[in-house]
Amino acid sequence: MQTILNSFKSGNHLIELNVYQYLLREKVEKILVACSGGADSVFTLFLLLAYQKEIGFDLEVAHFNHKWRGFDSGKDAQYVKDLAETLRLPYHYASAELDQSAKTETSAREARIEFLRKTANEIGARVIAFGHQMDDILETQIQRIARGSGLEGLIAPRPVYNFEKYPSHIRPILNYSAAKIKLILTQLSIQWCNDVSNADQSIPRNKLRKSLIPSLELVMGRDVNEGAKRSRMLLEEDFICLDALAREALPQCYGLSYKLDRSQFHQLNKALVRRGILFWLHRMNSGFVASATFQEQLLNAVLSDQHGRKFSAGPKFIRMNKRHIWLENG
Repeated sequence: MQTILNSFKSGNHLIELNVYQYLLREKVEKILVACSGGADSVFTLFLLLAYQKEIGFDLEVAHFNHKWRGFDSGKDAQYVKDLAETLRLPYHYASAELDQSAKTETSAREARIEFLRKTANEIGARVIAFGHQMDDILETQIQRIARGSGLEGLIAPRPVYNFEKYPSHIRPILNYSAAKIKLILTQLSIQWCNDVSNADQSIPRNKLRKSLIPSLELVMGRDVNEGAKRSRMLLEEDFICLDALAREALPQCYGLSYKLDRSQFHQLNKALVRRGILFWLHRMNSGFVASATFQEQLLNAVLSDQHGRKFSAGPKFIRMNKRHIWLENG
């Protein structure tokens, strides 16, 4: 096993730069690695192991069994458990309820994240590592463009994402393509689990991966995943700049004032107003997610001379008069 880890380092296999700098800067002591048993998460685990001594963190492994593929799901769980034991790493496991009738990809993802966050808190890990790789970037961008996403949606998946109340998420292998990952694992004789559902092109993400993106590469005559990777990086730089400007221009929003002075919005670009008012709304009204239509209606009202308006926002209402905007209980 040590030979394999040495091969990762000697082969110049690098952790994504932002993640590497973050781990050093924040002096991260423990990382929980989300491992499905697939090539990407297995590669993530071995790559972090190769840097464990250099950076100075402990690793633990977590697997969530969705039980969607019956016996094969159980085999994947056993593989990850055996791998963790071979690597002498603590292993954490949970599974979905037996009744899968109401399960969707979204609810499954939420259950997995809840398990990972709970486990990370229990073991004192401030960081959870995920196996998202370069190909995931373009797939995510296309899906979010189709939904009409803004900057924050188009810069996902981010190498490092910090939450106020939850462990940070890191993605150490965003600098590797899926093909490169499998090539390296094959060269090092490291096995992984194959999820046959990934071939099901009735699932939109699989259709993008297997059919549409390869066709796009043929049409463009270039590596579109590399292009998407660069676009994501540039958009994140713009996002960080815009966020800083919004925080400076709208201290009432980011300070979570009970009432907002409407006059502050009329002096500013709509992009800054959008960021500030949505930050305020979502923090003051936890759990509410503003739809695209709702956002536009609210922003147009805020930036106009309208008053006396009332917007339903989940359990609360947004009220406004000539001078102020505030939330009140429904």
